[in-house]
Amino acid sequence: MTPTVFVFFILSILAGSAGAQSGQQLIEKSLRNHALPTHIYEEQALVMTDRQGKLTVRTLRSYTIHHENERKNLRVIETPSDAKGTAIYIVSNSQGKAYHSLPATSPAFGSNFTLADLETEQVKDFRYEREGDQVLERVLHYVLRAVPLDDSIIRRTGYHERRLYLRKDNLFVSRIEYLDRHDRQTRRQTFRDPTPDDSGAWRPRMVLMEDLRDGERSLLKVEHRVDSSDYVPATVFAGLRTMP
Repeated sequence: MTPTVFVFFILSILAGSAGAQSGQQLIEKSLRNHALPTHIYEEQALVMTDRQGKLTVRTLRSYTIHHENERKNLRVIETPSDAKGTAIYIVSNSQGKAYHSLPATSPAFGSNFTLADLETEQVKDFRYEREGDQVLERVLHYVLRAVPLDDSIIRRTGYHERRLYLRKDNLFVSRIEYLDRHDRQTRRQTFRDPTPDDSGAWRPRMVLMEDLRDGERSLLKVEHRVDSSDYVPATVFAGLRTMP
């Protein structure tokens, strides 16, 4: 066997192996590949555009503690001054349970994002079915359909089915499409300008949520980020409700 044929043979085996992975295996591997650091501090800008094109801007501070079995996230408005201190709080664990300071279907600070959208992917709540691969922005993606396991998940999250796009080269989630009960796309979330951190995991600098029914858009932009426990002391979460 010539070297060229041998290389082609190995690549074919690898491609076949990747193609044989189930949707569940792909999403779980994606979450492992892009796992969060234990402590994340971010300064964020939330830019909201209504159907008339009017802009509303809020700046936020975001604090996250992520351990193997639990993730806590607190977001606090910094500006405008009349909303300063308004906060939302989310905690989720590896058993697929989550607690929110407001119902999961509530809009986050009046944006197109709901609190459920700001959780990490809750894989135990969904069945992941593979669809045909697609190209987005000249990059080949796996496409997974996330199907809620029961009606209680639909009621809690507001999600019916979703379509997730994972880059084939590194399993980074580039897009999530939200479908209604009639399989019509209602919202679209796009993870933009991703860059690798020190661990090699990719992090988006911007996340865009579009409401495809009324044209409203919300852009969440990371202005500054530090992965350090010095910026996220445990006292930040003192007094906040923990998981029931």
